Amino acid sequence: MPASRPLLSLCLATCNRAHYLERYLTHHLTAFETAGIDYEVVVSDNASSDDTPGILAAWAERYPRMRVMRQPHNLGAYPNILTTLREARGEFVVSISDDDLAVPHQLLAYVETLAGDPALAMIQAPWYLIDETQDDAITGKFYDFEGEQRFGAHQYARCLAFVLENHVFPECWIARRSALPSLVGPTTRFAHSYFVLLANALGQGDVLFSPEPHIAATAVAKGANAHVGNSEAMEGWDVYRGGLEWLTSCARQSNPGVLPDAITMGAAITGFVCERMVVAARLQVHARNWSNAYQILRRLHAYEVPLDMAVPPDDIARLAAVETALAECAQRGASQIVVADGVPDHVLERMNLPAGAHVIRSDGVAPTDVRRGYVVVGEAAHDSIRLQDFTSDIVAAMNRFPTFGG
Repeated sequence: MPASRPLLSLCLATCNRAHYLERYLTHHLTAFETAGIDYEVVVSDNASSDDTPGILAAWAERYPRMRVMRQPHNLGAYPNILTTLREARGEFVVSISDDDLAVPHQLLAYVETLAGDPALAMIQAPWYLIDETQDDAITGKFYDFEGEQRFGAHQYARCLAFVLENHVFPECWIARRSALPSLVGPTTRFAHSYFVLLANALGQGDVLFSPEPHIAATAVAKGANAHVGNSEAMEGWDVYRGGLEWLTSCARQSNPGVLPDAITMGAAITGFVCERMVVAARLQVHARNWSNAYQILRRLHAYEVPLDMAVPPDDIARLAAVETALAECAQRGASQIVVADGVPDHVLERMNLPAGAHVIRSDGVAPTDVRRGYVVVGEAAHDSIRLQDFTSDIVAAMNRFPTFGG
């Protein structure tokens, strides 16, 4: 790379996603070369064990504007992203995941906006949702609002009101590199890092929210392709609360007297988080994680949130009981789990069976030295049970997962 600073740094953190790289690099490098802008692509390979290193090396040989680093071991997703951001040299920096794609004309328009407006530290935008199972069709936007909204430095209260009203997730951004060291660092544990990022940006300059997406993100992936965002949506809503509380704290400190009282703010934050918990519960149901889904529904029930799921909540309770009976057998060291005939086949078919244990019916029990767990339905265990074996009663499990009465 030349010593001069490029206009734009595209940051790519990747790990064992070789199947996405050709699409990703072709899309972005073609767009940037066609536009004739001064750019770089900063790549950090998180110790991939697939074809990623070879693919990246071949592309870097053809495109000297690519800089590729390889981690000596897997650091985790966000430390790998942070590596790329710290290594970026461009005047403006954008990070786009390996399964996502830029909307080139809009991204370059935002670069032009930032270049012409030194007061802007960051531009935020929603993102398009891609369904890989429908030939990468765009199926909608993740959040939306009318017209551009600009917030001056330290206008935390105005920005917080906008975030709560429009259910904004500040995850797709392009920032001025000179501000970046004050914006990003290791992931915060108790507050969603992107809300903290937004608060930090408001501490450094103006932030512009535009309704036009510059990124199209994979929402539905083919096969078992993992997506960090989906995992967060299923499990990470408590840190959303923490992020909003962080932003609220900044507003209380910098904009005294502007926010409503603590009870009103708490209700607004809880409403935001409950919406995300509903999404999380639906994702857990889709993944057949019945106990997880039940726990979220219980928490939502505390706030009288309607429990509108693809599977009736009381069925989720019963399925959670069966799931935990199976899980208990596996956790107690059973190599075989013998399921009573009183548990219908169609129920077992809806289970993610425990790893490392073989699930059989009572007529499949044969002489063996392996330890067995017996899933029973309130009745006496199979006469093949031995001293080293044990039972897990679904009726007792159901008492731990009472239905919602609907």
